[in-house]
Amino acid sequence: MIAIVIPTRGLIFTEVEDALDRNLDIYDHKIYRSFNLPIPECQNFLVEKALKDDPAYFLFLEEDVVMPEGILTKMFLKEEDIICLDYGVEGWSCVTRDSTGKILWCGLGCTLVKREVFDKLETPFFRSDIELRLNDWQWINSPPDKYGGQDIYFCCKAREAGFKIGQIEGEARHLKLEQLGQSGINNGLHKIGEKPKVTKNQVLDERR
Repeated sequence: MIAIVIPTRGLIFTEVEDALDRNLDIYDHKIYRSFNLPIPECQNFLVEKALKDDPAYFLFLEEDVVMPEGILTKMFLKEEDIICLDYGVEGWSCVTRDSTGKILWCGLGCTLVKREVFDKLETPFFRSDIELRLNDWQWINSPPDKYGGQDIYFCCKAREAGFKIGQIEGEARHLKLEQLGQSGINNGLHKIGEKPKVTKNQVLDERR
């Protein structure tokens, strides 16, 4: 069984769910959604809830990421423990590599994770109260209002535990809400746009 983890925080684009339905056609699955929980509590809550149902895989899907059709099947053909699909974040790739090409971390917008990863890691699986300082590669306290970084923490701890991260070819569409529908102005139709595609890549070397 695949646990589909969607930390919606109260909003999800219908196009995201439509694309998910087309990818899940032949797979036994259960969808887990959160509401009114901030990052990273939403990810931790859903993973711990899903673990009780004994899934073999976790598919993390963010509320604004549209999966290409057939991409989940391609993910299952990869051998790594964590498999991601890229998407643009202000034009940057969500995948960070070192100079040898090894993936250091990836975003959780469309990422497949084997159950064994969570069996081996300590809780909480995701944290944003600490962040990685890159000049000396040490974990330091984050500001109280820090947003994000939970994906970096998770990937680093997974690699430390011996798990490998892989990437599937292609790119997901990354949507954005440009304008809410307004009565008498646009018939209540929301204006949905897309964030820039990947044009930039980040390469870092680990310092130990």
